[in-house]
Amino acid sequence: MRAFRNFIFRELVFATILGLIAFVLFQTVLKEYYLPVFWILFGIITVFTAVFHYSVLLVSKKEASKFTSKFMMFAGIKMIIYLVIIVYYAFSFPEKARVFLISFFVLYLLYTVFEVLLIVNYFKKK
Repeated sequence: MRAFRNFIFRELVFATILGLIAFVLFQTVLKEYYLPVFWILFGIITVFTAVFHYSVLLVSKKEASKFTSKFMMFAGIKMIIYLVIIVYYAFSFPEKARVFLISFFVLYLLYTVFEVLLIVNYFKKK
């Protein structure tokens, strides 16, 4: 599947650039807000983005008529998993929850924009 290999390459480049920016920021300006769990969160969001994109590509090739409902189902499952992670961390470490939530939101926003742009680009070509 050429489209997925292209996505994985772009995601690795995106993740590398984002990881370097995060590393530099957490070593300098945001040093007091660094959480070691940030890198685990970064990895989880990167993997879930790839899995979600792969499932979207599979559905788009098989059942065009059911694409919207399947897309929403996958997005809902991803949201529930993210919500479980957020709630678990917030209740386990309430003193660090605010920094965790901000980090999560920034990563989620960046990866969502990245993924939506690539999905729209894929469907424009198709």
